[in-house]
Amino acid sequence: MSDDMRDSFRETGEIMNELVVRAKETMKAGGSRRDFFFKTAKLAGATALGAAGAGLLQPIAAKAATATVTDTTLNILNIAATAEALATTLYYNALTSDGLPDVNDMANRNYFQAAVVQEYTHLEILRSLGGNTLTLRFYVPDGFLHNEKVFFQTMELLETYFISAYTAAAIEFAGTVSSGITSANTTALGLCVQILGVECEHRALLRVAGGMNPANNVLIESALVPSVGAAVTPLMPFISAGTSGYVGPLVLPSKNLVNNVAEPYGFSSFPSYTIV
Repeated sequence: MSDDMRDSFRETGEIMNELVVRAKETMKAGGSRRDFFFKTAKLAGATALGAAGAGLLQPIAAKAATATVTDTTLNILNIAATAEALATTLYYNALTSDGLPDVNDMANRNYFQAAVVQEYTHLEILRSLGGNTLTLRFYVPDGFLHNEKVFFQTMELLETYFISAYTAAAIEFAGTVSSGITSANTTALGLCVQILGVECEHRALLRVAGGMNPANNVLIESALVPSVGAAVTPLMPFISAGTSGYVGPLVLPSKNLVNNVAEPYGFSSFPSYTIV
């Protein structure tokens, strides 16, 4: 990887650190939770991917700040299923691309083979609980499959938002915030935490493959959205046709295609799982 790429990745890490600083400043100044989400979302969306980031996530600033927490269990399952379908599709296409040598390098390819199986399994679990994807067709920033800078920065930021959304879901399922969920759902809360832990692994291993040091560069994971519903906004360019700078569509692969591209780390290589 070039020095320019590594410098760019360092900048992304610095942005995540700055989110923590902004949070502290907001709280010291007596700012509200709404103010905090506005500032951190604007920072991440406008700068984390450089010029591309402004177009990618800029709208989240206003919408996340004013989002009304009205999530229901079904809404959360549907949004989570869509995010898992998106992640499956992106990792699958990365593994079948000849333009991402650091993804398909023998030292790294197994990370992404495992990730695509994990994301598809998460999708299956969410579907089994009643979740439905909003779409099976996705769009990516131009260059995503042949420019490693675009690929790694996009995926790191997406994984960060997935982690944030599952964090928000766990809080909502605890029944302690004002939302459409009025009582605790411990099974759903436990599942969110179980999936969140794997998404954290994905983010760290993305940073390993991308040469970002240290790969495990956070003290606590980010919480960039106040509710799962607010996480829809940064996903919109990926799930809606016509966004400037995005190309596609890429279609969710079948389970057999996922298994084939993941071998020898396909579905049969993982132990059985239990939802707590």
